[in-house]
Amino acid sequence: MFGYIKPVKAELKVKEWEAYQGIYCGLCKQLAKRYGFFARMTLNYDFVFLAMLDMALHGKRIHFCREHCIVHPFKKRSCCTCNESLELCCDVAMMLCYHKLEDDLHDEGFAKRLAVRLIFPFAKRDYKKAAAFRPQLAEKLRQQMQEQQKLEEQHCAQVDLASQPTACLMEEVFSSLSEDPMEKRVLKRLGYLMGRWVYLIDALDDWDEDVQKGRYNPFAQQDGQEQVQKEQQYEQAKGTLYLTVAEMRKTYDLLGIHSLDTILENILDLGLLQTVDNIMKKRLGQT
Repeated sequence: MFGYIKPVKAELKVKEWEAYQGIYCGLCKQLAKRYGFFARMTLNYDFVFLAMLDMALHGKRIHFCREHCIVHPFKKRSCCTCNESLELCCDVAMMLCYHKLEDDLHDEGFAKRLAVRLIFPFAKRDYKKAAAFRPQLAEKLRQQMQEQQKLEEQHCAQVDLASQPTACLMEEVFSSLSEDPMEKRVLKRLGYLMGRWVYLIDALDDWDEDVQKGRYNPFAQQDGQEQVQKEQQYEQAKGTLYLTVAEMRKTYDLLGIHSLDTILENILDLGLLQTVDNIMKKRLGQT
């Protein structure tokens, strides 16, 4: 996960933004408590969405307190206290962080690989700990990451096929949030769509940089030389992402969530589309 799944702050009420920030801060503190200071560097908005979804599904009462933190040492901030949802997200974050660094060792330049090698032992240690907590999930994630690497090594030019392993990876993560058969089925579909969207938005965002550095990018495999042709590809990618969000929203409604629903719906209705629009503006050179 890459930090693309976030709300539109301006459309949230103050109490809703406070709750969102409180869960973000609670996740940060739980990462440090469960895995150490290094783990805090893996924190991003995507895991906050996952934590909120898990809390909402189980109707958990969320407790907040006022605490200082390393980023805001002089003013106390609202912070979600430890719960099982935060612990789950911490474990998933460590497993995904390890696989991301492992992938960077193959794809990045010498300087980046050197930096990755310095922190890789810490990531591997935390991965083993997380995998011990959730061995079945860890094995499923490992299998999907291996499949992703195979497709990238083959320079797969089919965007849908290239996004499949990441989509299946998130399918496994989301389906682990519930044991109810009906909820599990819906969560699998929601996770699949979210994983597909994240993979594609990241590929769209990194398109030019990947081409410059000679890295694999599914869109770049079909990269047109003419600017008009590239703009058509951008619009086609945008349409695919919009359709994925629309289907994601319909799938989410099947869960019948009421707790934290306004924040989650803000992300699905506004945040994801705003992310697409912002990246499209960058691609087309607009301000």
